[in-house]
Amino acid sequence: MVEIDGIAKCYGKTKVFQNLSLKIEEPGIYCLLGRNGAGKTTLMKAIAGYLDVSEGNISIDGKRISKASMTTDVSYIENYAKHFNLPIGRLLKIAANVNEKYDEEAAKRMLERFELDSRKKYNQLSLGMKSMVSTIISLASCRSVILLDEPVLGFDVIMREEFYSMLEESFRDYPRTIIISTHIIEEIAKAVNGLIVLDEGRIKFFDTLQSVESKAYSVSGLRKDVEEATAGLRKIGEQDVGGLLSAYIFDNPPSPSEKLEIRKLSLQEFFIQLVRHKGGRK
Repeated sequence: MVEIDGIAKCYGKTKVFQNLSLKIEEPGIYCLLGRNGAGKTTLMKAIAGYLDVSEGNISIDGKRISKASMTTDVSYIENYAKHFNLPIGRLLKIAANVNEKYDEEAAKRMLERFELDSRKKYNQLSLGMKSMVSTIISLASCRSVILLDEPVLGFDVIMREEFYSMLEESFRDYPRTIIISTHIIEEIAKAVNGLIVLDEGRIKFFDTLQSVESKAYSVSGLRKDVEEATAGLRKIGEQDVGGLLSAYIFDNPPSPSEKLEIRKLSLQEFFIQLVRHKGGRK
């Protein structure tokens, strides 16, 4: 279980988090979304014990996390992670030697899946393949919490599809908490079952993907008709264009009406409406 209780993190006078709390009680693959600068990487580093928070506590399975007591239960891979310029097979062997839980066979299978030559040195790889080596090392670690920061950077579309499939297979073999930060929103929806949205230093949303699929809608029509139909519902945004109003809701949809257009939101549309206040008017 990952438990974050009222944390704050400051860099000088800039406060990244403000009383941020989150509790992940069940194993699963969770997508962490937020605009640039929302603090996604800072949050992941804090969970991994790479940096201390200014206030509050973070614990993994009841053990408090800090730089002074970094846990071996968490594997954190940031984007553009670097490794020694050794053959890939040697890097995987080193990872196995320092972690008794490491699944060397799973690492070899993933290596073969992406047609990575174990004899090739790390610096000879493309950006995408370097990211894949880091991800393979992390997933094969079998640790209880896996944190992947923009893991698909540099991947082409085929590599991304293979990655999502590999991610699901790894979770089925070793159920645990996997948190992935990404900007490629619609694609990741195929593999994850939970969504975390970070905004303005707090958790803006934490729920299942199924809840978004069943409750995220746009309701469009004349303003008076839309306002009447959505009264009492949770609105996450609205847009007025040419006298017509579109209200974006996260709630049970209103009853169908000839006066209204009611449409399900995609995950990307839901995210945009949830955090778009920073980019201009709703």
